[in-house]
Amino acid sequence: MLKRRIRILAVTGITIVSATIVTLTTTAASAATTTASAPRHVTAPQASAAAGCVTIQFGIWDENTYEQCVRDEQILLNNLYYNSIVYINQGLTVDGYYGPDTYSAVRSFQTDIPQPASIDGITGPQTWWWLCHINSANGFSGVYWRDAGCATEPGSPPS
Repeated sequence: MLKRRIRILAVTGITIVSATIVTLTTTAASAATTTASAPRHVTAPQASAAAGCVTIQFGIWDENTYEQCVRDEQILLNNLYYNSIVYINQGLTVDGYYGPDTYSAVRSFQTDIPQPASIDGITGPQTWWWLCHINSANGFSGVYWRDAGCATEPGSPPS
């Protein structure tokens, strides 16, 4: 009885893996055909140099929405706060919500960076660049730094 159940589970697992491989192969072939048959005047979208969180703006309007990128940002801000690297007015609860405390910490950070675009509490491209750059310059380039997309940031701040 046990051998029969094990055999059924093994066959089911092989079927699932096979179906997944067929699906992936079909999807890849479909994508190649679609790209090859696109009209000449249609161009494929270009991948941006930056990827991940650094391409997204966050602000107080995200207060009631959980965002992994806001969580990454809170950790990067805390790296700077707890190591007294730049002036940030408080340590943040890492919860992924861009609430009043995160907004206030971002404004404090924007006040202390060398070339702020504006001190508005919004984490846009320039604030992300400085957050990534200062963390990296101080040896904080771990998993949250990479998840945020900091590793893809160009060498100078965006204007």
